[in-house]
Amino acid sequence: MKKSLYFLSLLFTQCICIATIGQSNQVTFEQVQMYSSIQPEGKYWHPSTTQVQVFASILDTALFNPLQLQRDTSFATKIKIVNKSSQIGKLVIDWSQSQSSAYHAYLEIYELQPEQTFSNSMVNIIIPKKDSIQSTWFLTCTILDATKKPVFQKTILIGMIPIANQGIGYPMNLPVSPPKSLFKAIQSGLSYFDKDGEELAYIEAKVPNSFASDNFTMPLLQAKPRITVDTSKNFFQYTQNSSRVVLRVPNAMMQKIDTKDKTTNNPFFTILPEIKKRNNTLFKEYYQAIQPLRNTSENKDYSLEAYIEFNPMIDPELRTTPPIRFLPDSIHKIYADTNLIGRFKVIEQPANTGLMFNSNKIYNGYDSNSMYTLNTNYPKRVISISKSVEGNIGKDAFKILFNNEIDVKIMYLNNVAIMAAKGRNKPNYLIPIEQVNQNSISALLLLIAYSEIFQSPN
Repeated sequence: MKKSLYFLSLLFTQCICIATIGQSNQVTFEQVQMYSSIQPEGKYWHPSTTQVQVFASILDTALFNPLQLQRDTSFATKIKIVNKSSQIGKLVIDWSQSQSSAYHAYLEIYELQPEQTFSNSMVNIIIPKKDSIQSTWFLTCTILDATKKPVFQKTILIGMIPIANQGIGYPMNLPVSPPKSLFKAIQSGLSYFDKDGEELAYIEAKVPNSFASDNFTMPLLQAKPRITVDTSKNFFQYTQNSSRVVLRVPNAMMQKIDTKDKTTNNPFFTILPEIKKRNNTLFKEYYQAIQPLRNTSENKDYSLEAYIEFNPMIDPELRTTPPIRFLPDSIHKIYADTNLIGRFKVIEQPANTGLMFNSNKIYNGYDSNSMYTLNTNYPKRVISISKSVEGNIGKDAFKILFNNEIDVKIMYLNNVAIMAAKGRNKPNYLIPIEQVNQNSISALLLLIAYSEIFQSPN
């Protein structure tokens, strides 16, 4: 790899100027040569014949025509996949089928680790940008004359920066983006080839994240539309079925329970037996939490009444169990105004039921028709559910699964997944899964999902 980087350094520092090229001179686009030092065995960076044809069309507009060169469109450009880093920058010249052309063009496309690029001082990039760049791609176009002398050579360096999109799932670092998006970025880079300017040009491409396939969110959210939620004014505002929904989650109110007061005057006398069942209550504190909830668009007020155990001896950053836990069973209540309408329980870290994600198959996090199988052998990994809130509202059973690893909450009504939300403390967008006759109950489930009492403790 050092030899390859040395070659690239020489390539970038030398000055190759445009020779005088006469009008109507023919150029043959001989070859596209590609390699990835990040995943040499991967296939996501292998171009198709169609993609190479797109490359040729872009070069026509950006470079060949301005140089007054006419590409031989009858010639089928070869694709060479390099399998060793030592082959970077080395062109094998074979003009047996293109001897009549006055000029011959080669395109080299190489993916390198960002640190390899930065450590060789090929380009100066400020530190915050360096942290964002997940891969760097070098695009070099070389044009040789009939004597094999370079008359043009220029390199475009692309820093690939993954950006959040409306995909949901387990984001992948490698590849930085699905193949379709990667090739779009490369095509954009090719448009920067021109007959003037520096021998090395640096650009950045913001590309959508790639996601591992999974059997948790992917089957439920396949090609489902996203609804953007506005949270800029301390409300959750969105439009669904042509109706504007406005929700609000006020701050929760906490009241400490005096566990030493055994008299019936203790307002929490009926809760003391539940606390007594807890093991090792030394140093632990117990609280009643009241969580107000407001459906502003329907002028409805709700509240949750929950009972919480707090262990101040647990470090939230190093915990194997959370420092805040809910008392067991369905002693927690749901009110509409002052009317009791439901109960719920909270299961911390419920047992996995076969949920997995597979990094060998990636997609755009939205449409599994974009699935791409990598030439890799990553082990499948278990999906962990952070907590499950389960209960009933009237005659309807509900469940909300919290996955804090990917900031997703999935809401079920009567054992049917009806909606998902993306965002940890506030929903960024919603994904309706099934139509619900009672819109108010889906709004209530969203309010419950984003209650302050279920968020990570400060």
